Amino acid sequence: MGLTVLALALVASAAVVVATPNPAVAEELTPQFTPVKRYNVLRRMVFPVVGVTKYWSGFGDCRDRCKREHHGVDILTYGYKGLPVVAATDGTVVKVTYNEGNAGCSVRIRDKYRWETRYMHLNNDIPGTDTVGAPCPAPGIEVGTEVVAGQIIGYVGDSGNAENTAPHLHFELRSRNGYPIDPYRSLKASRKITYEWLPTNLAQGSIAVSTGTFLPGGRTAIVVSADDVERLNAVEGETYIIDSPIIAVDRGDPMIAINAMLDLDPDHVVVFSDPDERWLEDIVRANADNVHSANFEQVEAPSLRFEPDTGEAENLFGAPDRFTTLIAGRTDRISRRYQAFFEQFALEHKVIVMQSDRYAPKSIGEPSWSFPGADADDTVFWWPTGDGWTATDSPDDVPYTGFAYLTERRALPWTLTFLADLAELPAMPVWRSW
Repeated sequence: MGLTVLALALVASAAVVVATPNPAVAEELTPQFTPVKRYNVLRRMVFPVVGVTKYWSGFGDCRDRCKREHHGVDILTYGYKGLPVVAATDGTVVKVTYNEGNAGCSVRIRDKYRWETRYMHLNNDIPGTDTVGAPCPAPGIEVGTEVVAGQIIGYVGDSGNAENTAPHLHFELRSRNGYPIDPYRSLKASRKITYEWLPTNLAQGSIAVSTGTFLPGGRTAIVVSADDVERLNAVEGETYIIDSPIIAVDRGDPMIAINAMLDLDPDHVVVFSDPDERWLEDIVRANADNVHSANFEQVEAPSLRFEPDTGEAENLFGAPDRFTTLIAGRTDRISRRYQAFFEQFALEHKVIVMQSDRYAPKSIGEPSWSFPGADADDTVFWWPTGDGWTATDSPDDVPYTGFAYLTERRALPWTLTFLADLAELPAMPVWRSW
């Protein structure tokens, strides 16, 4: 058997009854505008914020003491800035503002049908502060830029007239003649960017992926120390398709992984370990027959092209990204209309495919749709990893992320576009500001 290179939530709180005086009757304001006509429109789009959000149909609400009408939907992020904002549709950037008027930092995208999506109040604050000074929008986003759905165009903030409000994205949908359309229905039906972060040591994650994806018997099992898992990074431009389970062993409690390996009942086992650390090979040989060994070279951050039939590995060298995309299942099950997109992504980014006829398990890591929580420390920077949200004292202390995990059914263009941007753009933390 060989390796083929692919050309390829908030915490719920109990209700408390508090005796309060009767509130004064609110002043009833008469709208000083002519409401726009309502159209029942559904447009296909990708949800424009990646992370935990809440929103409602606030289209048509009064603003500025009813002097104007609200022509969008506000997508709130529970007090956090820095969550990625992505293009909801393919199109061309037709307008960018940097810190101007009500919109603050904003982007407008026009699709091929001349419908526009508008993204306002994007972050322009220095991470961890409420002080303007960070570049906005995202690098490369300027008038004339062609974008695709899922591409990062900025980050949730409070620029413009949102400065003294909770961080949120003001999202608008405009028809080809510029008429405002309520986007609520389209947002409710939108496609989500969905993936998971596997734990950075992958010990538990590797067991879940391997035992959930591969049926027992008749193959090679690949065993590696959990401490060495980051060495399994595929070099950019080299996508590995491995039709074998990979088991990462935690030295402190190895038998969980060893028992998972035995349950897979492989024909033989390839153990990757350093020459001066034979504990892993010793424990595997004590529990399995037909064991082969392969050594890690003593070099910085090698990647491995597996040849499990012979137990040999060719070292490939390259600076590792913060994560490698791990796809479990059969990539030929990806929709035919998306195959070319997947192959292009695989050519340009670090990808390992664990090829199996069995549908891959999901919900084994930290979901993309999560956040640190309402009681999280508001004096630190938060980063999503497979170990949950990790805090640092500096935005420059970017933690090792681990593996972005996708099932074959989630390897969709908008998600792959987003992951490609995560690999290429400067790392952005999330921080509490409200």
